[in-house]
Amino acid sequence: MKNKTLLHLCFLIPFVFTVLNLQVIMTLFVSTTLAQVIAYLNLGLILLGISLIIKDRGELSRTAKLWIIFYLLYFACAILAGAINYNESNIIASTIPLFYVIGFYYYLSLAENRALFEKIALISFVVSCLICIYFNNINFDLDKGGIAKYAVDRAQGVYGDANNMSLVTILTFIFVFKAYKPKKAVFKIFKIVLLAIVFYSLFITFSTTGLSVFFISLIMLNHKFFNGVRMLFGIILLPVLYIILLNLNTITANMNLVGQQRDKINNLVNVLSLNFDKVDDSGRGELVAEVLHFIYENPLLGNGVDFGAMHKAHNTIIGIWADAGIFTLLFFLLMLGLYFKRAFSRPKDITFFIIPILLTMCIFMLSLHSVINQPYLMALFVYLGYLIDDKEREVI
Repeated sequence: MKNKTLLHLCFLIPFVFTVLNLQVIMTLFVSTTLAQVIAYLNLGLILLGISLIIKDRGELSRTAKLWIIFYLLYFACAILAGAINYNESNIIASTIPLFYVIGFYYYLSLAENRALFEKIALISFVVSCLICIYFNNINFDLDKGGIAKYAVDRAQGVYGDANNMSLVTILTFIFVFKAYKPKKAVFKIFKIVLLAIVFYSLFITFSTTGLSVFFISLIMLNHKFFNGVRMLFGIILLPVLYIILLNLNTITANMNLVGQQRDKINNLVNVLSLNFDKVDDSGRGELVAEVLHFIYENPLLGNGVDFGAMHKAHNTIIGIWADAGIFTLLFFLLMLGLYFKRAFSRPKDITFFIIPILLTMCIFMLSLHSVINQPYLMALFVYLGYLIDDKEREVI
Protein backbone atom coordinates (compact mmCIF):
# COMPACT_ATOMS: atom_id res chain seq x y z
CA MET A 1 0.00 0.00 0.00
CA LYS A 2 1.38 3.37 -0.97
CA ASN A 3 1.93 6.01 1.70
CA LYS A 4 -0.57 8.31 -0.02
CA THR A 5 -3.34 5.73 0.28
CA LEU A 6 -2.40 5.06 3.89
CA LEU A 7 -2.44 8.80 4.56
CA HIS A 8 -5.99 9.16 3.21
CA LEU A 9 -7.18 6.20 5.29
CA CYS A 10 -5.62 7.66 8.44
CA PHE A 11 -7.95 10.66 8.25
CA LEU A 12 -10.98 9.57 6.26
CA ILE A 13 -11.75 6.39 8.22
CA PRO A 14 -12.02 8.29 11.55
CA PHE A 15 -14.07 11.00 9.81
CA VAL A 16 -16.61 8.53 8.40
CA PHE A 17 -16.62 6.64 11.72
CA THR A 18 -17.67 9.80 13.59
CA VAL A 19 -20.12 11.07 10.94
CA LEU A 20 -22.06 7.79 11.19
CA ASN A 21 -21.60 7.61 14.98
CA LEU A 22 -20.43 4.02 14.57
CA GLN A 23 -18.98 3.86 18.08
CA VAL A 24 -22.45 4.10 19.64
CA ILE A 25 -24.02 1.76 17.08
CA MET A 26 -21.25 -0.77 17.61
CA THR A 27 -21.72 -0.50 21.37
CA LEU A 28 -25.38 -1.44 20.97
CA PHE A 29 -25.02 -4.29 18.49
CA VAL A 30 -21.53 -5.70 18.97
CA SER A 31 -19.46 -4.88 22.04
CA THR A 32 -18.69 -1.88 24.23
CA THR A 33 -15.07 -2.96 24.53
CA LEU A 34 -14.64 -3.33 20.77
CA ALA A 35 -16.25 0.07 20.20
CA GLN A 36 -13.83 1.70 22.64
CA VAL A 37 -10.85 -0.06 21.03
CA ILE A 38 -11.87 1.18 17.57
CA ALA A 39 -12.37 4.72 18.92
CA TYR A 40 -8.79 4.71 20.24
CA LEU A 41 -7.57 3.17 16.97
CA ASN A 42 -9.20 6.09 15.14
CA LEU A 43 -7.27 8.49 17.34
CA GLY A 44 -4.14 6.47 16.63
CA LEU A 45 -4.81 6.76 12.90
CA ILE A 46 -5.07 10.55 13.23
CA LEU A 47 -1.73 10.70 15.07
CA LEU A 48 -0.13 8.38 12.50
CA GLY A 49 -1.51 10.57 9.72
CA ILE A 50 -0.01 13.68 11.30
CA SER A 51 3.40 11.99 11.44
CA LEU A 52 3.14 11.01 7.75
CA ILE A 53 2.11 14.41 6.42
CA ILE A 54 3.80 16.94 8.68
CA LYS A 55 6.97 17.15 6.56
CA ASP A 56 5.15 17.22 3.22
CA ARG A 57 2.30 19.52 4.21
CA GLY A 58 1.04 22.29 1.99
CA GLU A 59 0.42 25.94 2.82
CA LEU A 60 -1.39 26.11 6.15
CA SER A 61 -4.59 28.08 6.70
CA ARG A 62 -4.44 31.08 9.02
CA THR A 63 -8.22 30.88 9.49
CA ALA A 64 -8.26 27.17 10.43
CA LYS A 65 -5.31 27.80 12.78
CA LEU A 66 -7.64 29.88 14.98
CA TRP A 67 -9.26 26.64 16.20
CA ILE A 68 -5.95 25.36 17.58
CA ILE A 69 -5.45 28.64 19.44
CA PHE A 70 -9.02 28.45 20.74
CA TYR A 71 -8.66 24.92 22.08
CA LEU A 72 -5.33 25.71 23.76
CA LEU A 73 -6.91 28.74 25.43
CA TYR A 74 -9.99 26.71 26.34
CA PHE A 75 -8.06 23.90 28.01
CA ALA A 76 -5.65 26.26 29.78
CA CYS A 77 -8.52 28.21 31.39
CA ALA A 78 -10.88 25.26 31.93
CA ILE A 79 -8.28 22.97 33.53
CA LEU A 80 -7.18 25.78 35.85
CA ALA A 81 -10.82 26.55 36.69
CA GLY A 82 -11.56 22.89 37.37
CA ALA A 83 -8.59 22.65 39.74
CA ILE A 84 -9.60 25.82 41.60
CA ASN A 85 -13.24 24.73 41.93
CA TYR A 86 -12.48 21.02 42.50
CA ASN A 87 -14.67 19.98 39.58
CA GLU A 88 -13.86 16.57 38.10
CA SER A 89 -13.86 16.03 34.34
CA ASN A 90 -12.63 13.56 31.73
CA ILE A 91 -9.94 15.76 30.21
CA ILE A 92 -8.43 13.03 28.00
CA ALA A 93 -11.74 12.30 26.21
CA SER A 94 -12.42 16.02 25.86
CA THR A 95 -9.18 16.58 23.93
CA ILE A 96 -10.21 14.27 21.06
CA PRO A 97 -11.73 17.13 18.97
CA LEU A 98 -8.43 19.02 19.34
CA PHE A 99 -6.50 16.08 17.87
CA TYR A 100 -8.92 15.98 14.94
CA VAL A 101 -8.46 19.73 14.42
CA ILE A 102 -4.68 19.39 14.37
CA GLY A 103 -4.84 16.32 12.14
CA PHE A 104 -7.14 17.83 9.53
CA TYR A 105 -5.25 21.13 9.78
CA TYR A 106 -2.29 19.32 8.24
CA TYR A 107 -4.20 16.86 6.04
CA LEU A 108 -6.34 19.49 4.33
CA SER A 109 -3.35 21.73 3.62
CA LEU A 110 -3.03 19.90 0.28
CA ALA A 111 -5.59 20.77 -2.42
CA GLU A 112 -5.91 17.15 -3.63
CA ASN A 113 -6.77 16.06 -0.08
CA ARG A 114 -9.45 18.74 0.15
CA ALA A 115 -11.00 17.52 -3.10
CA LEU A 116 -11.18 13.94 -1.80
CA PHE A 117 -12.50 15.13 1.58
CA GLU A 118 -15.39 16.92 -0.16
CA LYS A 119 -16.46 13.69 -1.88
CA ILE A 120 -16.18 11.57 1.27
CA ALA A 121 -18.03 14.16 3.34
CA LEU A 122 -20.86 14.30 0.79
CA ILE A 123 -21.22 10.50 0.65
CA SER A 124 -21.00 10.09 4.44
CA PHE A 125 -23.61 12.76 5.10
CA VAL A 126 -25.98 11.24 2.52
CA VAL A 127 -25.60 7.80 4.09
CA SER A 128 -26.43 9.25 7.53
CA CYS A 129 -29.67 10.69 6.07
CA LEU A 130 -30.61 7.37 4.48
CA ILE A 131 -30.02 5.59 7.79
CA CYS A 132 -32.14 8.24 9.51
CA ILE A 133 -35.08 7.48 7.18
CA TYR A 134 -34.60 3.73 7.64
CA PHE A 135 -34.46 3.98 11.43
CA ASN A 136 -37.62 6.09 11.40
CA ASN A 137 -39.44 3.60 9.15
CA ILE A 138 -38.66 0.65 11.44
CA ASN A 139 -39.39 2.75 14.56
CA PHE A 140 -35.83 2.34 15.84
CA ASP A 141 -34.89 4.40 18.89
CA LEU A 142 -31.13 4.70 19.41
CA ASP A 143 -31.57 5.87 23.00
CA LYS A 144 -33.54 2.72 23.82
CA GLY A 145 -31.18 0.55 21.83
CA GLY A 146 -33.75 -1.14 19.62
CA ILE A 147 -37.21 -1.10 18.10
CA ALA A 148 -39.38 1.07 20.33
CA LYS A 149 -42.70 -0.23 21.67
CA TYR A 150 -44.17 3.23 21.14
CA ALA A 151 -44.26 5.40 18.01
CA VAL A 152 -41.05 7.44 17.67
CA ASP A 153 -42.43 10.89 16.88
CA ARG A 154 -39.14 12.54 15.82
CA ALA A 155 -36.44 10.90 13.69
CA GLN A 156 -33.19 10.82 15.66
CA GLY A 157 -30.97 9.18 13.06
CA VAL A 158 -27.57 7.79 14.01
CA TYR A 159 -27.10 10.44 16.72
CA GLY A 160 -30.08 9.63 18.93
CA ASP A 161 -31.05 13.31 18.82
CA ALA A 162 -33.45 14.98 16.41
CA ASN A 163 -31.75 18.39 16.49
CA ASN A 164 -28.30 16.91 15.84
CA MET A 165 -29.74 14.90 12.97
CA SER A 166 -31.42 17.97 11.49
CA LEU A 167 -28.09 19.85 11.63
CA VAL A 168 -26.35 17.12 9.65
CA THR A 169 -29.29 16.88 7.21
CA ILE A 170 -29.00 20.59 6.34
CA LEU A 171 -25.24 20.20 5.86
CA THR A 172 -25.97 17.25 3.58
CA PHE A 173 -28.43 19.30 1.52
CA ILE A 174 -25.86 22.09 1.09
CA PHE A 175 -23.13 19.64 0.03
CA VAL A 176 -25.38 17.87 -2.48
CA PHE A 177 -26.70 21.18 -3.84
CA LYS A 178 -23.26 22.80 -4.29
CA ALA A 179 -20.62 20.06 -4.46
CA TYR A 180 -22.44 17.50 -6.61
CA LYS A 181 -22.49 18.81 -10.19
CA PRO A 182 -23.66 16.13 -12.63
CA LYS A 183 -23.47 16.84 -16.36
CA LYS A 184 -25.74 14.13 -17.80
CA ALA A 185 -29.53 14.55 -17.63
CA VAL A 186 -30.07 11.24 -15.81
CA PHE A 187 -27.70 12.25 -13.03
CA LYS A 188 -29.28 15.70 -12.81
CA ILE A 189 -32.62 13.99 -12.18
CA PHE A 190 -30.88 11.78 -9.60
CA LYS A 191 -29.60 14.91 -7.87
CA ILE A 192 -33.13 16.34 -7.61
CA VAL A 193 -34.40 13.05 -6.18
CA LEU A 194 -31.48 12.97 -3.74
CA LEU A 195 -32.24 16.51 -2.56
CA ALA A 196 -35.87 15.53 -2.02
CA ILE A 197 -34.80 12.49 0.04
CA VAL A 198 -32.48 14.64 2.15
CA PHE A 199 -35.27 17.18 2.74
CA TYR A 200 -37.57 14.35 3.82
CA SER A 201 -34.90 13.26 6.29
CA LEU A 202 -34.97 16.80 7.69
CA PHE A 203 -38.76 17.00 7.78
CA ILE A 204 -39.19 13.83 9.86
CA THR A 205 -36.92 15.26 12.57
CA PHE A 206 -39.64 17.90 13.16
CA SER A 207 -36.95 20.33 14.26
CA THR A 208 -38.17 23.93 14.54
CA THR A 209 -34.61 25.20 14.34
CA GLY A 210 -33.79 22.87 11.47
CA LEU A 211 -36.73 23.85 9.26
CA SER A 212 -36.16 27.56 9.93
CA VAL A 213 -32.46 27.36 9.11
CA PHE A 214 -33.15 25.21 6.05
CA PHE A 215 -35.31 27.86 4.38
CA ILE A 216 -32.70 30.55 5.11
CA SER A 217 -29.98 28.33 3.64
CA LEU A 218 -32.13 27.51 0.61
CA ILE A 219 -32.50 31.20 -0.23
CA MET A 220 -28.73 31.74 0.04
CA LEU A 221 -27.99 28.67 -2.10
CA ASN A 222 -30.24 30.12 -4.79
CA HIS A 223 -28.76 33.63 -4.63
CA LYS A 224 -28.22 33.62 -8.42
CA PHE A 225 -31.98 33.40 -8.87
CA PHE A 226 -32.53 36.79 -7.25
CA ASN A 227 -31.59 39.20 -10.02
CA GLY A 228 -33.51 41.10 -12.71
CA VAL A 229 -36.97 39.78 -13.54
CA ARG A 230 -36.36 36.66 -11.45
CA MET A 231 -35.81 38.84 -8.38
CA LEU A 232 -39.24 40.36 -8.94
CA PHE A 233 -40.68 36.86 -9.23
CA GLY A 234 -38.89 35.87 -6.01
CA ILE A 235 -40.24 38.90 -4.18
CA ILE A 236 -43.76 37.91 -5.26
CA LEU A 237 -43.13 34.27 -4.33
CA LEU A 238 -41.80 34.92 -0.81
CA PRO A 239 -45.14 36.15 0.63
CA VAL A 240 -46.84 33.10 -0.90
CA LEU A 241 -44.29 30.81 0.78
CA TYR A 242 -44.71 32.72 4.05
CA ILE A 243 -48.50 32.32 3.97
CA ILE A 244 -48.12 28.60 3.24
CA LEU A 245 -45.82 28.17 6.23
CA LEU A 246 -48.16 30.17 8.48
CA ASN A 247 -50.91 27.71 7.57
CA LEU A 248 -48.89 24.55 8.16
CA ASN A 249 -51.31 23.38 10.85
CA THR A 250 -54.16 23.46 8.35
CA ILE A 251 -52.07 21.88 5.58
CA THR A 252 -50.93 19.03 7.86
CA ALA A 253 -54.30 18.52 9.54
CA ASN A 254 -54.83 15.15 7.82
CA MET A 255 -51.31 13.83 8.44
CA ASN A 256 -52.16 12.29 11.84
CA LEU A 257 -49.23 14.01 13.54
CA VAL A 258 -48.80 12.98 17.16
CA GLY A 259 -46.92 14.14 20.25
CA GLN A 260 -43.96 16.38 19.53
CA GLN A 261 -44.68 16.31 15.80
CA ARG A 262 -47.68 18.62 16.18
CA ASP A 263 -45.85 20.64 18.86
CA LYS A 264 -42.95 21.31 16.51
CA ILE A 265 -45.28 22.40 13.70
CA ASN A 266 -46.92 24.78 16.19
CA ASN A 267 -43.45 26.06 17.15
CA LEU A 268 -42.56 26.85 13.55
CA VAL A 269 -45.86 28.67 13.03
CA ASN A 270 -45.33 30.65 16.25
CA VAL A 271 -41.79 31.63 15.17
CA LEU A 272 -43.02 32.82 11.77
CA SER A 273 -45.92 34.73 13.34
CA LEU A 274 -43.50 36.29 15.90
CA ASN A 275 -45.35 34.71 18.84
CA PHE A 276 -42.07 33.89 20.56
CA ASP A 277 -43.73 33.66 23.99
CA LYS A 278 -45.65 30.61 22.74
CA VAL A 279 -42.59 28.77 21.40
CA ASP A 280 -41.81 25.63 23.42
CA ASP A 281 -38.05 25.28 24.03
CA SER A 282 -38.40 21.79 25.56
CA GLY A 283 -37.13 23.04 28.92
CA ARG A 284 -33.85 24.38 27.54
CA GLY A 285 -34.53 27.82 29.03
CA GLU A 286 -34.56 26.36 32.54
CA LEU A 287 -31.37 24.40 31.90
CA VAL A 288 -29.58 27.50 30.59
CA ALA A 289 -30.80 29.50 33.60
CA GLU A 290 -29.33 26.88 35.91
CA VAL A 291 -25.95 26.99 34.14
CA LEU A 292 -25.99 30.80 34.17
CA HIS A 293 -26.12 30.63 37.97
CA PHE A 294 -22.73 28.86 37.97
CA ILE A 295 -21.38 31.25 35.32
CA TYR A 296 -22.15 34.28 37.47
CA GLU A 297 -20.19 32.68 40.31
CA ASN A 298 -17.07 32.19 38.15
CA PRO A 299 -17.42 34.46 35.09
CA LEU A 300 -13.70 34.98 34.37
CA LEU A 301 -12.15 31.49 34.42
CA GLY A 302 -15.25 29.30 34.31
CA ASN A 303 -15.85 26.04 36.16
CA GLY A 304 -13.89 23.35 34.33
CA VAL A 305 -13.73 21.18 31.20
CA ASP A 306 -17.18 20.08 29.94
CA PHE A 307 -18.93 21.66 32.94
CA GLY A 308 -21.69 23.06 30.71
CA ALA A 309 -22.19 19.72 28.94
CA MET A 310 -22.43 17.84 32.23
CA HIS A 311 -25.15 20.30 33.34
CA LYS A 312 -26.92 19.86 29.97
CA ALA A 313 -26.73 23.49 28.92
CA HIS A 314 -27.83 22.60 25.35
CA ASN A 315 -26.04 25.74 24.23
CA THR A 316 -22.48 25.77 22.87
CA ILE A 317 -21.87 29.46 23.61
CA ILE A 318 -23.15 29.25 27.19
CA GLY A 319 -21.22 26.01 27.59
CA ILE A 320 -17.90 27.63 26.63
CA TRP A 321 -18.49 30.46 29.08
CA ALA A 322 -19.41 27.99 31.83
CA ASP A 323 -16.34 25.85 31.10
CA ALA A 324 -13.53 28.32 30.41
CA GLY A 325 -14.71 31.81 31.26
CA ILE A 326 -15.41 35.06 29.49
CA PHE A 327 -12.02 35.56 27.78
CA THR A 328 -12.26 32.19 26.01
CA LEU A 329 -15.83 32.99 24.99
CA LEU A 330 -14.82 36.37 23.55
CA PHE A 331 -12.04 34.74 21.51
CA PHE A 332 -14.52 32.12 20.28
CA LEU A 333 -16.99 34.79 19.12
CA LEU A 334 -14.17 36.78 17.49
CA MET A 335 -13.02 33.64 15.67
CA LEU A 336 -16.51 33.00 14.28
CA GLY A 337 -16.74 36.66 13.27
CA LEU A 338 -13.47 36.34 11.33
CA TYR A 339 -14.79 33.23 9.59
CA PHE A 340 -17.83 35.18 8.36
CA LYS A 341 -15.85 38.29 7.45
CA ARG A 342 -13.23 36.39 5.45
CA ALA A 343 -15.86 34.20 3.77
CA PHE A 344 -17.52 37.29 2.30
CA SER A 345 -14.22 38.27 0.65
CA ARG A 346 -14.26 35.13 -1.51
CA PRO A 347 -15.91 34.73 -4.95
CA LYS A 348 -19.69 34.41 -4.71
CA ASP A 349 -19.79 30.71 -5.54
CA ILE A 350 -17.44 29.94 -2.64
CA THR A 351 -19.06 32.49 -0.30
CA PHE A 352 -22.55 31.07 -0.75
CA PHE A 353 -21.27 27.58 0.01
CA ILE A 354 -19.39 28.60 3.16
CA ILE A 355 -21.94 31.01 4.66
CA PRO A 356 -24.93 28.61 4.74
CA ILE A 357 -22.76 25.96 6.45
CA LEU A 358 -21.35 28.46 8.95
CA LEU A 359 -24.76 29.96 9.65
CA THR A 360 -26.30 26.52 10.16
CA MET A 361 -23.66 25.42 12.67
CA CYS A 362 -23.72 28.76 14.51
CA ILE A 363 -27.51 28.81 14.89
CA PHE A 364 -27.51 25.22 16.13
CA MET A 365 -24.97 26.27 18.76
CA LEU A 366 -27.92 27.92 20.51
CA SER A 367 -29.73 24.60 20.95
CA LEU A 368 -26.87 22.05 21.04
CA HIS A 369 -23.89 21.95 23.39
CA SER A 370 -22.07 19.41 21.20
CA VAL A 371 -21.31 21.40 18.03
CA ILE A 372 -17.61 21.86 18.85
CA ASN A 373 -17.33 18.47 20.56
CA GLN A 374 -18.08 16.44 17.43
CA PRO A 375 -14.86 15.51 15.56
CA TYR A 376 -16.53 15.47 12.12
CA LEU A 377 -17.90 19.00 12.62
CA MET A 378 -14.46 20.21 13.67
CA ALA A 379 -12.98 18.67 10.52
CA LEU A 380 -15.64 20.57 8.58
CA PHE A 381 -14.71 23.85 10.29
CA VAL A 382 -11.05 23.29 9.35
CA TYR A 383 -12.09 22.51 5.75
CA LEU A 384 -14.04 25.79 5.60
CA GLY A 385 -10.96 27.62 6.88
CA TYR A 386 -8.97 26.30 3.93
CA LEU A 387 -11.74 27.22 1.47
CA ILE A 388 -11.63 30.75 2.85
CA ASP A 389 -7.86 31.05 2.50
CA ASP A 390 -7.48 29.26 -0.85
CA LYS A 391 -7.22 32.31 -3.11
CA GLU A 392 -6.69 30.23 -6.24
CA ARG A 393 -10.04 28.49 -5.99
CA GLU A 394 -13.06 30.38 -7.31
CA VAL A 395 -15.76 27.70 -7.54
CA ILE A 396 -16.88 24.79 -5.38
